[in-house]
Amino acid sequence: MNEAKTVPPVVSVVVAVRDNAAHLPRLLKALLVQDYRGLIELVAVDTHKKPVLNRSGFAGSRLPVYVVQEPEAGLSRARNAGIRVATGEVVLITDPSTRPDPGWVCAMVAALTYGGADLVCGQVSVAVTDPPGLRLPKTVLDLVGSARWPTVPGELERPWEVSGCNIGFRRNDVAPVQFDDEHPGADRGHRRCGAAALATGLWAAGRFVQAVPEAVVHLDVAPADLTWRAVGARAWWLGAVLARLAHESPEARIPDRPCRLPDRDPMRWMFTRGGRLAGAACLASSAGRRIERLRLRTTPRRMSQMTVAARG
Repeated sequence: MNEAKTVPPVVSVVVAVRDNAAHLPRLLKALLVQDYRGLIELVAVDTHKKPVLNRSGFAGSRLPVYVVQEPEAGLSRARNAGIRVATGEVVLITDPSTRPDPGWVCAMVAALTYGGADLVCGQVSVAVTDPPGLRLPKTVLDLVGSARWPTVPGELERPWEVSGCNIGFRRNDVAPVQFDDEHPGADRGHRRCGAAALATGLWAAGRFVQAVPEAVVHLDVAPADLTWRAVGARAWWLGAVLARLAHESPEARIPDRPCRLPDRDPMRWMFTRGGRLAGAACLASSAGRRIERLRLRTTPRRMSQMTVAARG
């Protein structure tokens, strides 16, 4: 008797495009050499005010490509738009600037299929190519990737360290997984990643969030990501997000200090560009955390005062 062959699920790779459309051909090339036996499709969400992507530009691709126009959308909203039009049973989220390893899709799908995970998270290996050789402390690397990551598969104990450049989940019409985009704020630079809130929320709800160390994508850090403004904006947002998560999910054991200076030779680091960026990240994340905590304390009080005034 012939055994029935299992058909691998269709995989949709969703990317939000903002000032990095030039990297899409490289991502397409990396997806074409995946050792996955099933179908892979790419969903590119164009968030420019004037569209820079069109379906005809990918006519020669051996990979199905879908283009979604979402002008001025923040990162979370753009990813949600791509998730809505994705047709795959498995949805993987990454960035146009990443280079997935050939076994990336297989590792993510296997963890979702056989590991029973609700959300899978892979490692983001960060490399600085311009200027070449620039050494960055973990504080700065954590803002764009995942500098610290488990070496063996298992439940992710620190879901707030998840990077949105490398996560995946199965589509579920009953309880769809999506990013929180109710309060995205001004996110034209796509520096406010909602992956930490998504993973922590699922983890706090008792869902299984799994680390997949063998699912690696490589991310080249652009010079625009290493400016004082970019680092400060990411760190501020990180501090605010962790303050909100600590308020909503105290069992997640969110650290009090989102960013830390290098432990070894802190004075030496301050004479390097990477060290100064780490110092700026620490100040910005601390300020964002404190202001968000103050807002969370005062908002319920203001709401109760408004209710009393309305009744009076």
